[in-house]
Amino acid sequence: MRSNAGGIAATAIALFLGILVVTQFRSQDVYSRSLQLETPASLTTLIANLSDRNNSLRDEIFDLRLRVAGARDSVSNGQGSLTESQREIDQLRVFAAVSPARGQGISVTIDGTFDDRAMSDLTNELRNAGAEAISVNDVRVSPHSWYGPGPERAILLDGKQLNGPWTVKAIGASDVMQVAITRTGGIEGQFELIYPKTRFTVTKETTLDLPAVAVQR
Repeated sequence: MRSNAGGIAATAIALFLGILVVTQFRSQDVYSRSLQLETPASLTTLIANLSDRNNSLRDEIFDLRLRVAGARDSVSNGQGSLTESQREIDQLRVFAAVSPARGQGISVTIDGTFDDRAMSDLTNELRNAGAEAISVNDVRVSPHSWYGPGPERAILLDGKQLNGPWTVKAIGASDVMQVAITRTGGIEGQFELIYPKTRFTVTKETTLDLPAVAVQR
C-alpha cells in the first residue's frame, strides 16, 4: 500500500511539473507590444525583470523535480504514505481547476480598454508569480483555458463571454504576486503604456473563494 501511495505521489507531482512548464513557457505578448513605447532606461529595467522571472521559474521547476525524486525514493524504500499522496493529488486538482480553491491572494481590477491577449499575459504572469488558482469575473481559469476576442470589446474565456470591467482573482502568496505585478518595469507598467486610459487596481485579499471549472454537459 505504501509503495502504491508513493507511486501516486510521484505521478501527481510529475503531472504538475508538466502542466507548469507548458503554462509558464507561453509567450508574453504584452512585452513585445510595449517595446516600441519603452525608453532605454525602462528597457534596462524590463530586461532585468525578465531575467528574475526566468530564474524564479527555473527554481520552481528544480524544486518540483526534487519532489518527484523524493516521491520515487519513497516508492523504492516503501516509505510513501496515503496522506502524502492525497495531499499531492489535492494540490494537483486545485492547480488543474477541477476543485474549488480558498485562500489568501490578490485581485486585479481592470476598468477600460483591454483585450484577450493582454488577459492571457496577465494570467501567465500570475502563474509565474506562484498563483495556485485564478479566476476572471468568477470564472475559473484552468491550465488548458483559452482567451479570445468577444463582441463589443468583451473577452471570451473558454467560449464564455466576459464583459468589462474585469476582476481577476489569484490565490497564492499575496505579497509576492502584488510585487510581481506592480514593480517597476512589470506587467502593470506595460499595460499602462499600451492602454493609457485604462485603470488597473491591485489589492491584497485575506480570503478568496474560487469555483471549480464548470462541467460541460
